[in-house]
Amino acid sequence: MSILGASVTQQMGLYGQTLLIKEYFVKNSFSMINMHKLFTFLLFCVFVPFSVSAQLSADGAYIVETDYASTVENDVVFCFPSTSTMTIRHENASAGAVYSWYRYDEENNSWSNPLTESSAQLTVLSPGGYRVVVQDGGRETEERCWVYNSQAIRSVSLQVVYDDCYGVDLEASVDRVPLVYYDPLDGTEGTVDYNLTYSWKTTPAGDEQHIGNPVSFDAPYENVSYGVTVADRFGNTAEGSIDYSAIAVKAEFEVENLKDTIQHERHSETEGSAPIEIRFLDQSSGKVSAWQWTFGDAGQSVQQNPLFVFSEAGTDSVTLRVVNRQSLCEDLSEPFIVVVRESELEVPNVFTPNGDGVNDEFRVAYKSIKNFNMVVYSRWGRKVFESSDPERGWDGKVGGKIGAPGVYFYNISAQGYNEGESYSKKGAVHLIRGK
Repeated sequence: MSILGASVTQQMGLYGQTLLIKEYFVKNSFSMINMHKLFTFLLFCVFVPFSVSAQLSADGAYIVETDYASTVENDVVFCFPSTSTMTIRHENASAGAVYSWYRYDEENNSWSNPLTESSAQLTVLSPGGYRVVVQDGGRETEERCWVYNSQAIRSVSLQVVYDDCYGVDLEASVDRVPLVYYDPLDGTEGTVDYNLTYSWKTTPAGDEQHIGNPVSFDAPYENVSYGVTVADRFGNTAEGSIDYSAIAVKAEFEVENLKDTIQHERHSETEGSAPIEIRFLDQSSGKVSAWQWTFGDAGQSVQQNPLFVFSEAGTDSVTLRVVNRQSLCEDLSEPFIVVVRESELEVPNVFTPNGDGVNDEFRVAYKSIKNFNMVVYSRWGRKVFESSDPERGWDGKVGGKIGAPGVYFYNISAQGYNEGESYSKKGAVHLIRGK
């Protein structure tokens, strides 16, 4: 575990405790009187850890451990800020202890290059390995450590490892100052792990943010810049970015229904009475260079914003396929359903042209009528109204004047858009004036 500004203590193992017990037996006879004292001493040895007096510490340093390749016990690593003084201390020795400091020599994997410092504290002038030998009351102990103040992230570079119409894979390469140490047994080189973390984002900002390295993003439809922030265990951060030219496309569109809402025509939005006239507006994303519209069985178009008229009864599924001819990426939109109903024609038998806005005209209710003709006669056979448009109705006037209430007769012929759809209707309609 890494601790900022903490001390690293090596505790005495079972072998050291055994030596203490042996020394106790020498100084004390094994009599019944001393059994209680012995038992108490054994409990102390078992449950209370004995700390070796030799111990190195440093203030203001980030502390980690080596990871030697051999079975040699790992040593402490002190990582100081680059601007601070690198001072390490030996602690827990008596006042009369004698200290001998040595610097590691990587040419011969030796820890015996002596330094002039002879106190418990050493100010390190250059990064590397250091050893201290302590003579304390007839006991000699030693400890090793590695000291650095050069840890830094030099630069971060990004590359697109792979991309296609669906995604972009990226990887960050980090150039950092190597913190090198050597195995005391055979000189095998090792390095301190920076424990790098990676946080990714895009500019312009999107919904995707990733952690780790390498990472995969969904393929963008517009040009984007990928960026990563790299942080290490020592508090250093660095950023890198790379611009990316989008190759993927996304097919989307909107519709504009050009059919007017007509009273008595049984039609709503894109379902109902023919003809249904719709303008399709391309809203695709990406570098689209070709459009292919399919209007079900009704037809096709390669225009970007086509206008299409649906007249045959049935259900048509409209889709848009867009293509980036340079990257060969393409996409197919979600279907848009247009339903054209079969023709209908219904004729009322009464109307009340009294100006109240309700049933003021004699008009048919219809759906998908292509050809239409309606003639209205008085009871004496006089033609009082004629229309070739099912949208138009008779307002009850004869020659511009209010017609008399009573019974009138109609003759209607019509055709739908589909084969065999024809209508011939004759009958009477009652004109009621009311009070």
